[in-house]
Amino acid sequence: METIVKVERIVIENLKNVVFGEIQLHVDFKNMRKANVMGLYGQNGSGKTTVVNAFELLKILLSSAVMPEKLPPISKHLIHVEAERAKLTFDFLVRNQCGEFFVQYHVELVRGVGRLYPIVEELHYRENVPRKRMKLLAKKDGQHIQIRTQTVEEMKQQDKIAVMVTNQLSERESTSFLFHKELQPMLESYLKEVEWQLIQSLTQDFNRDLYVINNENIGFVMTKYLMPFSVYLEQSRGMIPYNLSEPALLPKPLYETLCQVIEQINYVLSAVIPGLKVEVREIAMQLLDNGEQGVRFEFLSNRNGRVLPLRTESEGILKIIAVLSALAAAYNKPNACIVIDELDSGVFEYLLGELLKIIAEAGQGQLFFTSHNLRLLEVLTTKDLWFTTSNEQRRYIQLKGVKTLHNTRDVYLRAIQLGGQDECVYEDTKSFHIKKAFWKARRGEE
Repeated sequence: METIVKVERIVIENLKNVVFGEIQLHVDFKNMRKANVMGLYGQNGSGKTTVVNAFELLKILLSSAVMPEKLPPISKHLIHVEAERAKLTFDFLVRNQCGEFFVQYHVELVRGVGRLYPIVEELHYRENVPRKRMKLLAKKDGQHIQIRTQTVEEMKQQDKIAVMVTNQLSERESTSFLFHKELQPMLESYLKEVEWQLIQSLTQDFNRDLYVINNENIGFVMTKYLMPFSVYLEQSRGMIPYNLSEPALLPKPLYETLCQVIEQINYVLSAVIPGLKVEVREIAMQLLDNGEQGVRFEFLSNRNGRVLPLRTESEGILKIIAVLSALAAAYNKPNACIVIDELDSGVFEYLLGELLKIIAEAGQGQLFFTSHNLRLLEVLTTKDLWFTTSNEQRRYIQLKGVKTLHNTRDVYLRAIQLGGQDECVYEDTKSFHIKKAFWKARRGEE
């Protein structure tokens, strides 16, 4: 049976400017092959990108079992300035060969030596059966470690040493302990087969199909300097950067992967932007510094037979091309979890609305995005829309009072101007004060 993992709930505490925020997704086991498109709206600096950061941290922690990556440096200031630790809780629905399960992963991050470090990790689960309780899979709280009901003190001496060494490694490497690749053989031996498969479902299946595109990745597109191609193929995941200003040189296997991505993108691109397709022009074979075979090539834009360098296209077109592979995955793959920051940046609002409506209506995966474009509020249903507030203690809410025939955009604008929601969704700005501030700025020049 194909494994499908869906995010059901996200709880964020003391991450950046979010003291507490909770987002609940409308997912259930009956609709595991139906898309979830979740848009997050709010004024600048109100906690939208923090949700993206939470997914980035989750990706790093889960990757500890496959390809360890260090958590971000403390210089990123991800922990709230007045807090000692940030806390994240992710609730999942998991369907795999062993059945259907609710799984919860909780992690608490502190400032380590130069980087963030997970001081607490807990993994619980329960079967999708009425009146079943959550069971502990594994837990780490400082030096206290437990796998199922057995603490590290109760383990055999050899296993105890292995656990403590792995704990030290995870601290030194600034990565997860529970998902650390050195701990996986021990987890497999201590857990039941059903429980071990849940670990695999998260670290292998979900982690493989979790893809986060942050604003830093896409920012290069706006400079027309670097083009980050999202790669979401059956056997390949990741991002391949392409320098728009000159021909690129890549190892042959990576070049061939990129050609597959372009072929995939063109299917959708020609439908959303009629007459446009991307071409790859191979210039020459060239040896790389390590002696491997490389390919020098450039990307071209073919618009109704007129061929020009890809860099001549607009920022919006480049942005669409950069994320199309990921959007195609959200449409086609029920296990895909795609997270994109500022999806609307530079993209024509009507086209973006059509793309999201199609994914929401006929897609299979999960798509989380932040946006400022209010046109999308007219396309998605109210259950798929979350809004930031000015209250750090309750950062995310859904609008109330939205009837079936109401326009969510109108309700949101009314909430900004008149209030009426459980929390303030916009920190008020006065046009008079803005005018006065501009006038003072002019006087400052004099």
